[in-house]
Amino acid sequence: MAVYHQSYTVGTTPTLIVEIPAKNPLTQVTIFNDDNNPIFLGDITVSTTGADKGIPLAKSTVASNAWLNAGDKIYAIAASTTAAHAVTVFWSSPF
Repeated sequence: MAVYHQSYTVGTTPTLIVEIPAKNPLTQVTIFNDDNNPIFLGDITVSTTGADKGIPLAKSTVASNAWLNAGDKIYAIAASTTAAHAVTVFWSSPF
């Protein structure tokens, strides 16, 4: 089994932060926001407002209730670009 973590700078357009590999079993993903502003999580159409507003993740907040299937993706967006590498994603894979 391998453990993965990556850090991202999230901008004002949807940024792919998680993509679970093919054949991976159901996988719990943890996302941490260390930026002073919230980020919003969702699919490729995620936005910070309106009908496509994503799930907000405030500063120093951890989201660990995301369970993804192989091929699933999570995107993040912010109203203003986050600090460099302010968003961290953690998950594991048997491959």
